[in-house]
Amino acid sequence: MAFFEWDNVLDIGVKAMDQQHQLLVKMMDKLYTQNHTQVSKLQLIESVNELFRFVVKHFREEERFMKSINFPNLEAHKKIHQNLLRELEELSKDFKESYEEKLSSEFVIFLKFWLSTHIMGIDNKYGTFAKQMGVV
Repeated sequence: MAFFEWDNVLDIGVKAMDQQHQLLVKMMDKLYTQNHTQVSKLQLIESVNELFRFVVKHFREEERFMKSINFPNLEAHKKIHQNLLRELEELSKDFKESYEEKLSSEFVIFLKFWLSTHIMGIDNKYGTFAKQMGVV
């Protein structure tokens, strides 16, 4: 059983963003699985870097979508994205610079918290707004 699994409760109703969220969940689960198998630190770092690049792309596209529908909380959402990226970058840097061969439980807990609170709580707001505006 996967540690990070897609659940329809995570659907926000914006197809393109839901697809990206599904990919994000898969990437997180891959990272978790790698962390609990015999992969090298270098492989973990490559997966962390892949996740980071995708998150940057996803946030950019998400913000572009919110702007296109005139989502009123766009600026606040951008700040949340900046904070998430900063935290992910810090955890990634700490791992890369450490002597540890595996990701810390703090890293995994951060990903799980992000998944559950950001998508279900924060992203759901622009999904609801888009539905009310008849955009989706």
